Amino acid sequence: MAKTHHHSPAQRICGHVGIHIFHYSGRKGLADENRYAANSLCPECDGVIREWFQQPEPGFYKVNLPKLVSRTPSLISWGNRVRIAQLRKLGPVMKQIASESESDPLAALTLQVLEMMFKIDSASFWVDVDKHTYGTYSLGWDVEALIRGRETTTNPLGKTSVFGYWMSRNERVAKDAIEAAALLKPMLREYKRGSVVAEGASTT
Repeated sequence: MAKTHHHSPAQRICGHVGIHIFHYSGRKGLADENRYAANSLCPECDGVIREWFQQPEPGFYKVNLPKLVSRTPSLISWGNRVRIAQLRKLGPVMKQIASESESDPLAALTLQVLEMMFKIDSASFWVDVDKHTYGTYSLGWDVEALIRGRETTTNPLGKTSVFGYWMSRNERVAKDAIEAAALLKPMLREYKRGSVVAEGASTT
């Protein structure tokens, strides 16, 4: 069956309208593409997260790190090394978005994900971060999952997903995070950051 390709505006999980590149075969493929677009961030919000992640201002963000646990001592040592490396990389990001989080709901949601990350005490999780990495895509997917409050078949979460970890290990932590995110979602929908969001919002 021939593939169909086209660019069309689509309502996103952040509440904004953004252009989505549709690539599918048949009605089921189109339905999957629509679900994927509806459960993902708009290009503008996704781009802002990438900018925070890739060009953070110098700084440090203080977090209380729990003691890592594992049945294998070597995994604890490995996990500790990875966690410290991640804190050095993400600390400046967290400091920057913390300064913006009171006025920017996307910053508040992103900070929430990263704070949840450093509460994880499983050495195996941090070893998976070392094996599979945790970058801008992973962070964006976690923010999306936090906003919608669940995983979807069209937007699956990987081994290094912070939201996925808490959903499988401690639903109370996940539910508290979902409730906090629900308060920010209407604010994010109305938040205008530049012309892309403004134009998208005006079409809704």
